[in-house]
Amino acid sequence: APVFLLSGLGLVATVVLILFPWDKFSYRVFYVLAGLACLHIETLVYYSGGVESPYGLLYFLIAIWAAYFFTFRGFSLVATMVIASYLAPYVYDSGFDSAHVATGLTHILFLLIAGGLVNLLVAQLRSRTRDLSDSYKQLDRQVRELVHEKEKTHAVIESVADGVYVVDNNRHIVMWNQAAEKITGFSEKEMLGQVCTKTITESSEGRGFECAPICDIAAQLDGKSSSVGYEVLTAKRDGEKIWLSVSAAPTHDPDGKIAGVVHIFRDISEYKEIDRMKSDFVATVSHELRTPLTSILGFSKTLLRNDVRFPEHSRDSFLEEIVKEGERLARLIEDLLSVSRIEAGNLQMDLKPSDAAPTVHQVVKSVSQLSSIHDFIVNVPEGLHQVQIDTDKLYQVLLNLLVNAIKYSPEGGKVVISASEKEDCVRFMVMDEGIGISSEHLPHIFERFYRVEEGESKGAPGTGLGLYVSKNLIEEMGGRIWVESIDGKGSCFYFELPLARYEQEPEEQPKVGEGLAS
Repeated sequence: APVFLLSGLGLVATVVLILFPWDKFSYRVFYVLAGLACLHIETLVYYSGGVESPYGLLYFLIAIWAAYFFTFRGFSLVATMVIASYLAPYVYDSGFDSAHVATGLTHILFLLIAGGLVNLLVAQLRSRTRDLSDSYKQLDRQVRELVHEKEKTHAVIESVADGVYVVDNNRHIVMWNQAAEKITGFSEKEMLGQVCTKTITESSEGRGFECAPICDIAAQLDGKSSSVGYEVLTAKRDGEKIWLSVSAAPTHDPDGKIAGVVHIFRDISEYKEIDRMKSDFVATVSHELRTPLTSILGFSKTLLRNDVRFPEHSRDSFLEEIVKEGERLARLIEDLLSVSRIEAGNLQMDLKPSDAAPTVHQVVKSVSQLSSIHDFIVNVPEGLHQVQIDTDKLYQVLLNLLVNAIKYSPEGGKVVISASEKEDCVRFMVMDEGIGISSEHLPHIFERFYRVEEGESKGAPGTGLGLYVSKNLIEEMGGRIWVESIDGKGSCFYFELPLARYEQEPEEQPKVGEGLAS
């Protein structure tokens, strides 16, 4: 009965070993199951012919399984179980017959040699499998790193403000970032795979972005060149002309040969426009300086002539012209100095509570001498609240606005200067009945060097700095300035200045800006 009980347990253990993965068992559990399986096989062998029983091959399977799933030490322990279960009944039944024992040992030796060879083969297979697994993991890690780096590179390229596109040796575009789409108006979907010298120059709206001069840079690159930079005038998809600053560099394959060209470009139209405006400004300033100097020199030399005696009224007229042109020069120089201080960030302000009315009247008095065809109307109420200002800077702002009102009202008319108190500020207004400003110029009228060169404005003297300086001076005093205008019906400039921070008895205002009027 105990033999059959052990045999039954061995059968159960054998079924468990067959149906369940061995690598899920611990070493101890496996050894117990293997031992019970050996008892079951031993029973089958014993009752089916002993050493001649075909069931003896089942020991060989256990040895193979042990060799595959465990180390050589585990195989040795299982082999010991096999030897014990195989020899014990056989030796017992044979009465320790030496011939039978030798036959049994031969069988066991065959099992051990075969199992050992299988163990070595399995060990090699497991080693190779482990190496392949490690290689796969390393390759997978490298692929992940490459994908990650590619994603990072793509994210960087897509986030830069410069346009970037890559062209292969066949002039086909293989990359086109969002900035390139924004600058040129052509989408990535349209561009990828296209020949840049052909596709980009054509669009449904007419001749578009001229890529040919950029792509031709590939012909200038060789293996020794690192990059080439230049500027090119081209056009966007809608035909708008733009200036591009382009940098092109070759990409190389593993053999060192050029595989394509990467182009980086940015829209420099604004900088080109600034350069143009600066050039125009230099020419304008030269003219503005030369004109009054010519008048001053001419009248001065005339007055110094000894061969002609001028009447008193003529001498006074000449002197008035000299003073007027001198003040014009002083105003121009003051604007230039103000621009320099604004750009350098060291514009000095002497802000204090002051009455604005005296400054307004002084400016009007100075400017009214410049024109006899304009009617100046001042509407500044008495008792106007003090404002926190630099009186010299307020004089400069009002002077610029009133001179512009005269300059752009060639037919004369009214020039109204008013001030009114608001909740937390005083609002000033300078209104004329001149030629006005068209709506397309209004957003740019306070920009540096900006001048309206069309219609009746064309040829008017000026440097394009007066309103730029006025805007910065007002903002430095804590206020704001804006303009409303209808083309052909005059302009109305407004600016607001904050009320004084504390009450103070009005002081007698100094004579400000008298050397600036013209």
